[in-house]
Amino acid sequence: MTGFKDILDELYNEFMNIEVVDIHQHLNPLHLAARSYEDILFYHYIVTELASAGMSREDFEKASQKERLLKALPYFKYVRNTSTFWCLRQILKRIYDVDVDVIDEHNWRDVVEAIESKPRDNRWAYDILKNVCRVKKSFLTINPLEPLLQYDKEVFTGALRVEHIVQGINKDNLAKIEQVSGIDINDVHSLENAVESLFKKFVNDIVAITIPIQPDEVFSIPYINEVTQYIKDLKKRGYLIDNQRFAVASFVFHKLLQLCSHYGKVVQFMLGVKRPVPMAAPPDYAITMYNPQQILDIVNIFAMYPDIKFDVMIADSTLSHQITVIAKNYQNVSLSGYWWYSMYPEIIRSYIKLRLQMLPYNKVGGFFSDAYVVEWVYGKASLAKKELAYTLAEMVYLDYIDKSMAIDIAKALLNENAAKFYRL
Repeated sequence: MTGFKDILDELYNEFMNIEVVDIHQHLNPLHLAARSYEDILFYHYIVTELASAGMSREDFEKASQKERLLKALPYFKYVRNTSTFWCLRQILKRIYDVDVDVIDEHNWRDVVEAIESKPRDNRWAYDILKNVCRVKKSFLTINPLEPLLQYDKEVFTGALRVEHIVQGINKDNLAKIEQVSGIDINDVHSLENAVESLFKKFVNDIVAITIPIQPDEVFSIPYINEVTQYIKDLKKRGYLIDNQRFAVASFVFHKLLQLCSHYGKVVQFMLGVKRPVPMAAPPDYAITMYNPQQILDIVNIFAMYPDIKFDVMIADSTLSHQITVIAKNYQNVSLSGYWWYSMYPEIIRSYIKLRLQMLPYNKVGGFFSDAYVVEWVYGKASLAKKELAYTLAEMVYLDYIDKSMAIDIAKALLNENAAKFYRL
């Protein structure tokens, strides 16, 4: 009988050559690679771990570039066990040809020199993205209040990050919406027109909108009557109290859903994070959390818009069973990836295992990087593929599926499902 390790190694080697669709990242298409070693060594996942180990975040932020690395060195040894550091090691080994178990006073110069010696221009970065990361298509995160950067449409498409015009409406943002849309917003109708104008500005560059929904945010009621007064209040006094802000946000959100329905765009929900939380790790100040009542709220949204495809990403693993049950019950709901605090082997395996046990496998997306530079796309893809291989190898070993089906499932989860779901 073939041993588990043999099955795992065979599948992992096979999966590393499978192309991926990266449905959520923060790459700058004009400068894809790390600008310096800091973009790699001090990715915010890593800095949070260093600070958790005892590094002074305040001293780190105030220090010069070289001093920041020296301040971090004593703490790298305490994070070498983490999955994020494993990803960092894969980046350094595969992309920068330096193999380290830890970064310390003996080798930091070698690490920095290896990173700085590469060209890291866009020509080099595209080669890494396509041939090393094996990215077939990648979704740029687009802010509707900022100019659209030029990008290679063969490799990239867009997802419009809409919290800036939904939950984030304040006096300054309202003025920015007016400026970008060219519409003076004085009532519910002008707000509706401005939101539609913004959406249409990007409609040919996006396949989805993306919205992180916090646990206390309820959007299932499409308020209309109160919104005109709240807009006037916002312009007059400069702020809204919570129930007023939620009413305006809900109205804008439902307008965006109507536009997604009309133009055939997917809606990405990101759930399970509460921020800001006092004294949590900057710059996000975030923890995982969910509100059971919110489950009913989002189910109502799924039911209200059966023609919209929703792709749900979660950061809080306690949501996993509930969200999987929802996806089983609602044909228009799929689940993708491992957001933020879920990007760890134990949680990744549990997500994949539960989803494949409960759902048709065409409703599961197996990867997004959440990366800011191409190097970290590789690190995250390596981790996702390793854990996908582990989970499927276990299913093969236990005789739930055979290796041929495991490979079919991997191809579907890593690119085929996203390509079909997002009409790429």
